[in-house]
Amino acid sequence: MRGQEKSARPQILAGWKEIANYLRKGVRTVQRYERVLALPIRRPAGKSLAAVVAIPTELDHWSTTSPRQDSRPHRPALDTRTNRLRADFLQIDSEIALTFSTIALGTSEQEKRRHMTRTARKAYDTVVRLREDTSLVGSDNDRLEANLKRLKSNLQRLGQRL
Repeated sequence: MRGQEKSARPQILAGWKEIANYLRKGVRTVQRYERVLALPIRRPAGKSLAAVVAIPTELDHWSTTSPRQDSRPHRPALDTRTNRLRADFLQIDSEIALTFSTIALGTSEQEKRRHMTRTARKAYDTVVRLREDTSLVGSDNDRLEANLKRLKSNLQRLGQRL
């Protein structure tokens, strides 16, 4: 009887390590599966950072019926959010570059002028490069275009070739 009890599958898996071992995956992978692929995990305390448990039969069902890990069901939402963050970054970076180029134009200190010009140029190059992979629409595109035009003019006045 004891031999049968030991070979019987556990009724509840407690903790990430047990769940990961059961699925033959790493702990971080299993946590990602919960977050991205709705791995059936329960938190008895009801809090998001509480201890976790899982029922092996639910995990078995999930592993045979869920989408594969590389199908990435949440990818379009992530792409939209990433694009929005990139667009915001480009706008902010272009404004910072404009500020540096304006400071460079207004100073007579050579070292400060060189430093500000170099920083503005790096930001300009970064914005132009990242802009190719970012979808900008409407006013976002217009504002960025205006900033880049002014920045390009400032950099040319500072002796930068573009």
